[in-house]
Amino acid sequence: MFKNVLIAVLMVAGNFYLFAKELPNRILIINSYHTGLSWTDSLNKGFIDAVKGFDQPVEVFIENLDTKRFPENLNRREQKIYLSSRIQQIKPNLIALTDDDAFILMESLLKEISGLDTIPVVFMGVNHDKAYPNNFTGVLERVDIKANLEFIKQLQPNVKRVYCVTDETTTGKVIGERINNTLLKYNPGFEVRVIWNLSYYDLIDTLSNLSDNEAILFLLFNRDSKENYFSYEAILDSLIRNVKAPIYGTWSFYLNHGIVGGAIISGYHHGKRAGELASLLLKGVSPKTIAPTDGPSDFIVDHLQLVRFSISEKSLPQGTLLLNKAQSFIHLSRSTILVIAAIVLLLIVLLIFMGVYSSMRHKALRLQKYYNTLLEQKNQEVENSLKIAEEANELKSAFLANMSHEIRTPMNAIVGFSKLIKESSLLSPEEVNGYLDIIAENAQRLMRLINDIIDISKIDSKQLSIYKRPVQLGPLFANCYRAAEVELDRVNKNNIAIEMSFRPTDAALEVVTDPDRLQQVVMNLLNNAIKFTSSGRIVLGYSVIHDLLRVSVEDTGIGIDSQYHDAVFERFRQIDGTLNREYGGSGLGLSICKGIVEAMGGRIGVDSRPEVGSTFWFEVPISLATPGQQVEVPVKASKSKLKNKVLLIVEDNEPSAILLREMLKGTGAVLLQAATGKEVATILNDKVKIDIALVDVYLPDMSGYEVVTKIKQAQPNVRVIAQTANAMDTDRQKSLEAGCDEHITKPIDKDKLIELLSMLLS
Repeated sequence: MFKNVLIAVLMVAGNFYLFAKELPNRILIINSYHTGLSWTDSLNKGFIDAVKGFDQPVEVFIENLDTKRFPENLNRREQKIYLSSRIQQIKPNLIALTDDDAFILMESLLKEISGLDTIPVVFMGVNHDKAYPNNFTGVLERVDIKANLEFIKQLQPNVKRVYCVTDETTTGKVIGERINNTLLKYNPGFEVRVIWNLSYYDLIDTLSNLSDNEAILFLLFNRDSKENYFSYEAILDSLIRNVKAPIYGTWSFYLNHGIVGGAIISGYHHGKRAGELASLLLKGVSPKTIAPTDGPSDFIVDHLQLVRFSISEKSLPQGTLLLNKAQSFIHLSRSTILVIAAIVLLLIVLLIFMGVYSSMRHKALRLQKYYNTLLEQKNQEVENSLKIAEEANELKSAFLANMSHEIRTPMNAIVGFSKLIKESSLLSPEEVNGYLDIIAENAQRLMRLINDIIDISKIDSKQLSIYKRPVQLGPLFANCYRAAEVELDRVNKNNIAIEMSFRPTDAALEVVTDPDRLQQVVMNLLNNAIKFTSSGRIVLGYSVIHDLLRVSVEDTGIGIDSQYHDAVFERFRQIDGTLNREYGGSGLGLSICKGIVEAMGGRIGVDSRPEVGSTFWFEVPISLATPGQQVEVPVKASKSKLKNKVLLIVEDNEPSAILLREMLKGTGAVLLQAATGKEVATILNDKVKIDIALVDVYLPDMSGYEVVTKIKQAQPNVRVIAQTANAMDTDRQKSLEAGCDEHITKPIDKDKLIELLSMLLS
C-alpha cells in the first residue's frame, strides 16, 4: 500500500514539474496611445518579434491609455485603478512601456502598489532624460534636432528660414524644449521658427505661402489648439496638398507621404531593441546593470522628392539610404575589369562543363550501338533495354539543349552589356549602373547553375558529405523565410503572401543535423514554389515528431497531375518541355533535394492537384542536442565587429586582392596584404598582432597550408579562413585538417564573407 502511494506522489510531482517548466513568461505592454497608430503598432511589432524568439514561451497582454486622442486619460483615477487591478490579475514577469505617458503613469503607480518595484520594466519611445527607478531600463527616443537642421542645410545650401512644427502633446512639449535647448548652443546659420499650439487652418495658412529658400522640419502635429486629433499620416498628406516648400521629417511613418527625408527613427527597430533587453531581463539580468540607450536613426531620403525639388544626390551625406530608386554599390572604375575577369573564368568553367557533357553524349551513342548489335540475340529483353537507353539519351539530349539555353541566355547578357560598357563612351552613369546590375544578376544565375551541376556530381559519385552539428531550428527557418521574402521582391511577386507554420516549442529546440544541407533543400523548395506560383500564398511549415523533423512548403501555384508526382524528382526532367521556356530552370533542383534528403537518411514527396497547388514535404531523422554542446545559431553580418581588427589578406592574384580590399572597405578593419609566404614571414617577424587571416591555398613560393602552419605557430589565437576556387567537400576537409578555422570558395560573396568574419570574431 505504501509503495503504491509513493509512486502516485512521485507521478504527481513529476507532472507538476513538467507543467511548471512549460509555463510561459507573462509580459504586460502598456501603450501610451492606441492600437492602429502607426508608431505604436511598429513599436509593438518590433518588441513582440524579438521576445517571440526567446528560448522560453511568452504570453503577451496589451493595454492602451489612448492619451493621444484623449489626453485627460493620463490623470484619470479610474485609469490607475484599472491598471493596478490588471497588474495584480496578470502577475506579469515583465512590464513594457511605450512612450512618455505610460512611463509617467508607471512612475506614479510605483508609489502606490507594493511590490511593483520588483518587476523589471522596459520602456521604448520615451523622450524624458532623467534618473530612472532601479527596476527600469529601455530605449530612449532622441530626436536629433541639430542633425536634421544640418541635413537640411546640406541639401539646401541657400535656405534662409526653417519652420519646426510640433504640438502640445507630452512628446511635442519635450521636442519643443529640445529645439530651444539645441538653439541655445548651436547656430545653424539660418533662422529657425518653432510653430506649435496652432489650429489646423492656421498651420495651413502659415506654411502654404513659403518661398523657395524656406523649408519645414515636420516633427509632430497630432493635436491642434482646437483639440482636434490627426493621425501622423493624415496631417502630413494634408500638408503636402497645400504646401509647396520641401518638408523634412524624423520618423519612418512619414516616409512615402511626401517628406524629402531626414535623420529617421524607426519604431520597429526601437521596439526590437527593447525586446532584446526584455529577453535579457527574463533570463535574470538585473535592470540596474543595463543603462538606458538611445535608439538608432539613419539618414533616409525619398528620391522622388529630390527630383521634385531639384535637389542633387551629390549633396547627400555619405551612407544615406535612397528610397524609390535602385542602388548600385559597384565602383565604375574597377567594375569593368572585374566583370571581364569573371566572364573569362566562367567561360573556362563552361568549356570544361561542355566537354564533360559532350563526352557523356558520345558514351550514350556508343551504348545505343551496343544494344543495337544485341537486338537480334535478345528479343524482348533487348528491346526493353534499348527503350531504357533511348529514354536516357533523350533525357540527356533534352538536358543539353536546356543547358545550352540556360547558359547562353545569361552569357548573352553578360558578354553583350560588357562590350557595350567597354566600347561606348556615351552611356550615362545611370545606364552603366543598370547594365552592371544586369551583368551581376546573370553571373549569379550562372553560379547557381554551376553549383547545381557540382551537387549532382557529388550525389552521383556518393561524395555528398553530411556534417551534423547542433543547431536551433527557429533561427534557421527564420533565415529561409527572410530569404524567400527577398526572392519574392526580386522577381516582383509581392502579391504573393508568404507565411510560416510551426509550434514555438519546436522553434526553440536545439537538434543535431546538417544545417547547411537542410537549409539548401528548404530554399530549393521555396524558390520552386515562387517560380510556379503567380498569386495566392506560400506556407513554410515544420514540426518535430519524436526523432523526425518534417518540413513542408505549400503553394497555390499551377499544381502537378498525380501521374507525374514521381517524375518531378528525376534529374533533367520537367513535367512539360514548354515549362522550361515559360518558367526557366535546369530541371536539377528537385533531384538535388531528393539526393540530399536520402543522404541524410530521410524521404521526400509531393501532394498536388492541377490548378489548386502543391505541397512538397520531406522528413529527416534528428536527435536532440545534449546539454553543454555548442549550438549553431545564424550570426547576423556586422561590420562593427570588424572595426579596428587587423585582417591579413594573403593573395598573389592582384585582381582577387583588389576585390577583397573593396569588399572590406567601410568595415573599419585594418587591412594588411601579402602576396607570398616570404612576405607573410616578414609581417610575423615584425610582431604585428593579427586577428584574422584570409589565405589563398595556392601561392607562388609555398603552399597556402604551409603559410597557415607558420601563422598558427607564431600567433596561435589567429583565426584563419582558407580561400580557394576548389568547391568539393574533400577540399573543405583538407583546409580544416591543415589548421584553418573556416573555408570559403570563390567567387566570394561580400555579405557571406562579412558574415563569416563576424562569426569567427564573435
